[in-house]
Amino acid sequence: LNEDAKTLLSSIHSSVDGVSAWDRVGTSGWSDVYDNCDIAEQSPGSFLGIDNMNLHHKTNAREKMLKYYTPELERYVEERYADDLSNPYFRFSPIKLFP
Repeated sequence: LNEDAKTLLSSIHSSVDGVSAWDRVGTSGWSDVYDNCDIAEQSPGSFLGIDNMNLHHKTNAREKMLKYYTPELERYVEERYADDLSNPYFRFSPIKLFP
């Protein structure tokens, strides 16, 4: 798997500076903030020159969830998916829509 990842990332090059994805992130890893999409600072782990300040990825998920969730639905989801939400492998950040 490691060699396949290296082969794939070596074949992808930035159109800005020509650096391969392998050279940019494959040799050192993404960064220590790879699980935080809202980070407001550029990190060495930016992908192919697209830094973390690019907020086009930001989706305002909280506002969208408030359109569809009720306090009862939020409790149901928290109870039903408690094992997944608390699984350290997934590293989900808690979301509390309602107090």
